[in-house]
Amino acid sequence: MSNIDNSSAIEGIISSPGRICLFGEHQDYLGLPVIPMAIDRRLYLYYWLDPKKSMIQFCSDSLPRIENILHTDIGKLTGSPYDYIKAVFKFYDNSIAGKILPSELKIRSSIPIKSGLSSSAALLVSTVFLVANIVLQKDLTLNQIADVAFRIEHDVLGISCGRMDQTCVAFGGIFQMTTTANITLTPLTLPANSFFVIGDSEIVRHADTPLKHVQKSIFNILETLGNPDLQTLPTTSSSLKKLTNKEEKIIQGILGVRDNEKLALKELQSPTVDLTLIGFLLDEQHHFLQDNYQVSHPKIDEMCKVAKESGALGAKMTGAGFGGCMFALTDSFDAASKIRVKLAQYGQCYIVQPSEGVKKESANQFSF
Repeated sequence: MSNIDNSSAIEGIISSPGRICLFGEHQDYLGLPVIPMAIDRRLYLYYWLDPKKSMIQFCSDSLPRIENILHTDIGKLTGSPYDYIKAVFKFYDNSIAGKILPSELKIRSSIPIKSGLSSSAALLVSTVFLVANIVLQKDLTLNQIADVAFRIEHDVLGISCGRMDQTCVAFGGIFQMTTTANITLTPLTLPANSFFVIGDSEIVRHADTPLKHVQKSIFNILETLGNPDLQTLPTTSSSLKKLTNKEEKIIQGILGVRDNEKLALKELQSPTVDLTLIGFLLDEQHHFLQDNYQVSHPKIDEMCKVAKESGALGAKMTGAGFGGCMFALTDSFDAASKIRVKLAQYGQCYIVQPSEGVKKESANQFSF
């Protein structure tokens, strides 16, 4: 599909993982903790640098179109799928003047797009790494890369996101992340026999749709309550009596996910993690998202049910909602394989484990 001249040498490859949210959907933009996990399905951004060329070519194995853009227009957003890349150049507009820019960028990814697995964050983080650390030689830390990627997605692209996706993709692994002004990461681990089965409902949606839908309701409710501290607000607070039944249901969902995450954190920090308990807490998370937030989808709910009936320890949706993916937790590869067979009737399925974050790959390990 590509018009790329493969006779030119590959200058480099940047790769980033996808992610699932174990605990805490729709919590990061509320200042509440989340527990994400980077997965071993990755996006690879191949780049070529050529000082003789004044144009850049974008192409992707996942997209049918190829774009050729002059370097002078590299930061102009046009509504194309490659705007995530262009937005990074737009952010660094003044800094890239006079620098050697990429002449070709090719995306190869095993992360399905618009599915709740942070394919967009993987592309953003990889591109920030490329522009900041390769083109501009800034040597940004992982924390700085995550911060820049968030600002680009939130401010340049105007997407109502929190900081979880960019941070998880940049750092990799599993951790608890506080999302208040002073972000802290607490590394966590799962037993080696932990395997996750991701089921893609193949119901495509843009993450900004459920985000804006949920955020509007939540922020209106919080204003009615006088913008309380969600870290400490009791589920039995008398202030909730001023809300409608629907509004109180949403707030109880927020507080339920909050308290559920606390229990998960305690267990994940224990010397011997009880995967059965983690599975139970994942089920509980899904019910809050399904019943209180109402951001799940009937197909996702059915996939979670089938996974549980097939032996999963727990199952839940992942991502902003209204489609995308779910995942199921198992305690062996064999169990995961059986569940994958059952879920294959609904769409693509993957068995995953934790993965490292963004990194520069050795070009010698890959070929076109």
